Amino acid sequence: MATAIRKHMRDFIAIAGLMAIGLVVTYVLVQNQRLRIPILEEKPFVLKAEFETAQAVTPGQGQTVEVAGVKIGDIAKVELEDGKAVVSMDVERKFLPIYRDATAIIRPRTGLQDVFVQLDPGTRSAGTFEDGGTIPVSHTEPEVNLDQILEALDSDTQAYLRLLLVGAG
Repeated sequence: MATAIRKHMRDFIAIAGLMAIGLVVTYVLVQNQRLRIPILEEKPFVLKAEFETAQAVTPGQGQTVEVAGVKIGDIAKVELEDGKAVVSMDVERKFLPIYRDATAIIRPRTGLQDVFVQLDPGTRSAGTFEDGGTIPVSHTEPEVNLDQILEALDSDTQAYLRLLLVGAG
């Protein structure tokens, strides 16, 4: 075997190089797909938040958790518990702590129901959440749709708005 390797050293080095390049490319692809490698990365901090509705929240679609415009994590899953939507978020540990008086709001990124969770981490005096802690529904706000805003207007205001939009067209 050693003689065969010496005889075909260039081929052996080329195959080993291609394997190394393949492993690097695989690692980059896995990281871009937000897949965590347990051996290489520490487990994220799991924070849950109860919302009245989480109609546009879809785990696995790149929806994020942000604090002041900075991505601190991803939305992991959505469940229905006792008539409330419970959104589980995987938060990077370097952005901890998150305090018990934290607030969460579902915000639209575009008009096509692409949303993110805007998180205010709270104040130190409230104490910190443990891993798996839940922000209660009293500290959260769901996304507000445009039709809900228009529905709140009286009929005269709706008519004036319609005239304004038609005139602007």
